[in-house]
Amino acid sequence: MREYLGRLLEELERGGENVLASRVSSALAGADADVDAFVVSNDLWGGSGSIADQAGVGLRRASGRRAIETALIELGDRQVQVGKVNLRTAMWVEVFKEWRRDGI
Repeated sequence: MREYLGRLLEELERGGENVLASRVSSALAGADADVDAFVVSNDLWGGSGSIADQAGVGLRRASGRRAIETALIELGDRQVQVGKVNLRTAMWVEVFKEWRRDGI
């Protein structure tokens, strides 16, 4: 999970999402249990205010936001593979995939 979170962190930093990036960075700085807790958290996959909901909303779709969504898709797909998910993980991943497929 650390590798996937690292990719998300890079995209958040690239997009200027410093506050959201600091949340990911804090999880990565912790023990494996901290990473495990973060990847299933509402802070990452919840509704309003979560990283999935807010990251990159002020960026252009084609560049910044889409790169963040791709990192979230990769992370979410991996979480589903290992069975370590939030209630909303699969929903967000599917939405991001639909947007990519539909060119949104």
